[in-house]
Amino acid sequence: MIWVGGIVSVWIALGAAIVGYVSGAVSFTRIVGRRVLPGEDLSGFDVQLGRGSLRFNRTSASLVSLKKGPGYGCMTGVLDMAKAALPVVIFKLVFSDHDYEFIVAAAAVIGHNYPVFYRFHGGAGMSPYLGGLAVLDWLAVPVVTALGILSGLAARNVVFAYASGVIWLIPWFWWRDGNWTSLAYALVVNVAVWTALRPVMTDLARMQKSGNLSPSIGQQFVKAYVST
Repeated sequence: MIWVGGIVSVWIALGAAIVGYVSGAVSFTRIVGRRVLPGEDLSGFDVQLGRGSLRFNRTSASLVSLKKGPGYGCMTGVLDMAKAALPVVIFKLVFSDHDYEFIVAAAAVIGHNYPVFYRFHGGAGMSPYLGGLAVLDWLAVPVVTALGILSGLAARNVVFAYASGVIWLIPWFWWRDGNWTSLAYALVVNVAVWTALRPVMTDLARMQKSGNLSPSIGQQFVKAYVST
């Protein structure tokens, strides 16, 4: 547990939050993008869906993939996963009797989405979320991702299919151990991810209402995220 040890534990928890946030705030999309996409706008990108265009106003690995190809996009995504996974591994090993790694993992997602180095404009948090989760509970990655995709298919919403795995984190950790630390982690990640995706969800709802989404949800998912 985190609070065992009194004031020392509080300082370690604060250090974990700072380390996680700073690590997450390193924008590999910008680092890679400035080398392979000089002069390009890295603040977001447009995805053509049916008869309309969806603006993804986040700085993410998908942007690099869309503009430069899946090879560079995959490399950027792996780096974004690693920047969360590495500090989580360190805290998990050094403080094995505590839960500081959950703080690091949650803070990395927040740092990625709202980096202080870039006027708080970052990504959607999916890569660092997956990187951190792989260390915290590797089995959760395929399970909640699959449940998220199925939920998106049922809702016929491409963004929901992309990100709703984070929602399944809450019942997953409740079922796994019921630890309040892991549940708090799941809640924080949900707030960080869905706050970042809110403008995209709003635009998608508008497109659906206007009838501009002619492809099936499967086609939308492949176009928007697998191919980019």
